[in-house]
Amino acid sequence: MTPPQALEKYRAPGPDRLRLYAVLFALLVLTAVLGRGRPGDLGVWETLRRSAFARVMFMDIGVLSTLGALYLVLKGRTRVRLPAALAALFIGSFALLPALAWEDWAALREERPE
Repeated sequence: MTPPQALEKYRAPGPDRLRLYAVLFALLVLTAVLGRGRPGDLGVWETLRRSAFARVMFMDIGVLSTLGALYLVLKGRTRVRLPAALAALFIGSFALLPALAWEDWAALREERPE
């Protein structure tokens, strides 16, 4: 099965994929900065204590960060890959998205010798 034509532009490093990384990172940072607690909010620990779904989602975040870190170590070509992979295990997408963008940017620079 082939991906839809609209997704082809994300298959290889390029401006569209770099823009996607930038938008995702900006949304992540905005959510972290502006996503304050609301009245009646249980907080992280109480939510994890009460909700099996929240615990599974929390574990899922760790699994995805680990897979992203593994991908960086195995497929990355820059010196950033190892520190970023280690950081991704602790701070997730805050380290993973910039590292993936850096890898793509470096690949694009190699394609266009100056």
